[in-house]
Amino acid sequence: MMARMAGRNPHARSRDMVISMAVLVVPLLLIVGFFTQPADRAENIQPVDVPGNLARAKDESPYPLLYADSLPEGWTPVRVGWAKQGDTWLDHEPATSNWWLVGYLSPAEIYFGVQQRDGVVPGFVERVTREGTTMGGAVTIGDRDWTRYESEDGRTRSLVSDAGGVVSIVTADTDFATLEEFTASLAETT
Repeated sequence: MMARMAGRNPHARSRDMVISMAVLVVPLLLIVGFFTQPADRAENIQPVDVPGNLARAKDESPYPLLYADSLPEGWTPVRVGWAKQGDTWLDHEPATSNWWLVGYLSPAEIYFGVQQRDGVVPGFVERVTREGTTMGGAVTIGDRDWTRYESEDGRTRSLVSDAGGVVSIVTADTDFATLEEFTASLAETT
């Protein structure tokens, strides 16, 4: 007597394929969903002590320092540094000039940086402006003339002032109007 073989289920292949895809796709979607959730970055931002660093820098600096004196609510100071020539800078190397840096995060989470150095510092403007090239003429903001720079990829815009042997650079990934408005809000130590 011959054993009868069961016939093939015509829906088995489709059903098995759907089950296999679900086994692969569902965990993948869960992993992607978990890692692409927007993090609340504002909670992780730790403000830095600009007034404390500014007081020390002001006492040691041979030139007036720029800083944001009264930004609207929502702006956060996130970076500050000062080094006299020869002191250790943020990169753990000796500063080749007197160097001031202060950075603020806007409510739109755009970083606005202010850097100042005295003396001749080869490559300083190029590095800070991200190899920027001059764009249009100079603008006068406050008592300073500023030259507009834009990075090659068009993302970063900078204002550069070179007066009295001190190069001051204000930079952000924003348009020139916003950058100039921020620059106009800067105060200068006396």
